Amino acid sequence: MIAVMIGSADWLFRQGFTEYLQQVEANRLGFLISNLETTYQKQGSWDFLQNDQRQWHEFLSSQRDKDIPPPDNRLPPPDDNGFSPEDYPPPPDALFLGNRLRLLDANHNYVVGAHFEEKPIIRALKVNKQIIGWLEIRPNEVMTDELATTFIQQQKKAKYLIGSLALILSIFAAWLLARQLLLTIRRIVSGVKALAAGEYQTRIKANGHDELGQLSQYFNSLAQTLQKNEVARRQWIADISHELRTPLSVLRGELEALQDGVREPTPERIQSLHSEVLALTTLVEDLYELSLSDAGAMNYHKENINVTDIVLEIQQQFVSRFASRGITLREISNPHIQLPVFADARRLYQLFSNLAENSCRYTNEGGFCEITLYRTKQTVIVTFQDSAPSVPQTALPKLFDRLYRVEKSRSRESDGAGLGLAICKNIVEAHGGTILAYQSQYGGLSIQVEFPLLLE
Repeated sequence: MIAVMIGSADWLFRQGFTEYLQQVEANRLGFLISNLETTYQKQGSWDFLQNDQRQWHEFLSSQRDKDIPPPDNRLPPPDDNGFSPEDYPPPPDALFLGNRLRLLDANHNYVVGAHFEEKPIIRALKVNKQIIGWLEIRPNEVMTDELATTFIQQQKKAKYLIGSLALILSIFAAWLLARQLLLTIRRIVSGVKALAAGEYQTRIKANGHDELGQLSQYFNSLAQTLQKNEVARRQWIADISHELRTPLSVLRGELEALQDGVREPTPERIQSLHSEVLALTTLVEDLYELSLSDAGAMNYHKENINVTDIVLEIQQQFVSRFASRGITLREISNPHIQLPVFADARRLYQLFSNLAENSCRYTNEGGFCEITLYRTKQTVIVTFQDSAPSVPQTALPKLFDRLYRVEKSRSRESDGAGLGLAICKNIVEAHGGTILAYQSQYGGLSIQVEFPLLLE
């Protein structure tokens, strides 16, 4: 680029400078033009010069630009050979332009002067504001002025010097820039290799706010996300292993006792084994449902439905179950409210069943559960509230995490793997809704589900 820049600048400078010198040279013809106009006015025509090269040469020899110092007109003294001043030849063309000048009449017809094909520089000759002829000068292609030639050489040296300095500076700047870029790229490459090797705790320096700095920040965010996912995955495997190990250990112990003859295969023991198998089956089914939900493979057949109808059906089915545990399931205060939504009725039934089962399982005997229905201009709200025990404020955001259970305040007696609320969250989000958990006004837990209202 520097070479192209210097070459282009040199060519443009030469062209411009040459044209400038030619214009200056042409402008210096003002004295000659003035004399030609004066002579024409005296003669009345160009006949005195018509095709007379000698007369034209003598006329030019008598001219001198005001800017050119006059020649020494003193005649030299006689020399030793006896030549007198009159014997010397006439002075040469004072303007040194004889072979580059051409005179034309007003109709552009040739009068006298040199013959050339190049495009000339033209100056008009006028008398009383009327054009009487044209004076043409052929551009000088060769730089004869010593001062101009010296100036061009100086400019050329200066350009080469400046170009060399610019090249050195650009190479140095490019080296610094490449070094800085490569350092950042090497850090990112090293970090990517570490991530590929499973070292998710890897972080790199995120210097600056340019594209590489932003890429470094994105890399750190990715590494942090992968690290969190890895921790969650390990915790998930550990929790699943624990949940599966408990019923399997019970089954194994009971079966080995029966095989060894320690225990008799009574109907009670067989029923206990059956209960453990049911608990294991429920856990596996919940895991399967959750995996389908995570993969987006759950089947949803959405249609226009009334949420109130589903909630009333859940309320009727769970009354006896709540009563068996000494808990009261209160009647819905507004059973005729219309709550239209666009949803899958089967999945909403699963959602509300899980919420009712969760309240029934974790509410103390003698307590109660209350279901409220409400609608706004744009949403449908269903809330399940129960009495003590409650959930600590710090544990509320974790209730919808898979396999999470509050062991102290709302511990389960036997079954329940902590997957129900996680499945509920996935179902609600698949319908474009939200689910929240907060402490109930009755001393227990309140879970609120909100769906977009189907506008008629």
